Amino acid sequence: MILFILRRLVSVAVTFFVVSLIIFFMMHAIPGGPFDGNDMPVSQAVRDKLMARLGLDQPLWVQYTRYMWGVLQFDFGVPYQSPGETVTQLLSRAWIPSLVLGGLGVLIGAPLGILLGMAAALNRNTWIDYFASTLATLGLTIPVFVTSMLLILVFAVWLGWLPASGWGKPERWILPITAYALIPLATYARYTRSAMLDTLNKQFVTVLRAKGLSESRIVFQHVLRNSAIPLVTVFLPMFIGTATGSIFVEAMFRVPGLGAYFVSSIETRDYPLEMALMLMITFMYCIAYLLSDVVYALINPRIRVGGGQ
Repeated sequence: MILFILRRLVSVAVTFFVVSLIIFFMMHAIPGGPFDGNDMPVSQAVRDKLMARLGLDQPLWVQYTRYMWGVLQFDFGVPYQSPGETVTQLLSRAWIPSLVLGGLGVLIGAPLGILLGMAAALNRNTWIDYFASTLATLGLTIPVFVTSMLLILVFAVWLGWLPASGWGKPERWILPITAYALIPLATYARYTRSAMLDTLNKQFVTVLRAKGLSESRIVFQHVLRNSAIPLVTVFLPMFIGTATGSIFVEAMFRVPGLGAYFVSSIETRDYPLEMALMLMITFMYCIAYLLSDVVYALINPRIRVGGGQ
């Protein structure tokens, strides 16, 4: 196990380096620069001074080396669109709404999806199964911005029960959390139903029933545990993807989270912020998959993460 974790950590470091190279040179391959837009017109002399001050007049390999040396010291630079704070301060401030709303969305949607999938699998070919399958299919196929608009239209405009947008008061969290929760709910409902149906058809389930074990014990102690591996695969990456902000959900509900900065950093050529966002996402996904592999072995001892059975 220790050797496996060490190998994966080396893989994380290599992936981190490769992604940093790709993102850095792709950003600089896009025509234009941070001071070329119409929103902040400056003279050529002022532009040259700003470029020199930020080191953007240096060769790309020099800029990359300087930036990555700062990253190794947890210094991600200063965002061009918010020069009064560092990138780390900006991300720490903007991540709170995304983490709260997206994280709660997954933590609420995933258990509900598991329960819905279990109900569908245990009541196969009944109205419960058809309802769960239909709800899961709609949740996966309808774009999240359409779902968000429907939530606003029904609960904020027609019924007037909840505020349509904003951040701060808990009642403003309900609609965006619901929009976030629908994706894990639909995903987990489908995964759970499929995995449990496959496990219920295994021979060992028939043996357990022949031994006289209660159906609830068979389902919760044996079937659900053997069906958990695909659920573990989905959870951490989905949590990270949701908790780091959704461009559409945050735009629809006017949430001041990370989502908007993924777009604005590209539009304004905010190189330090864009690099920090992409490196953060890369690192978190790598760690998520590493933890998922370790949890595999804890759930099912027959799996040997070091290779071999």
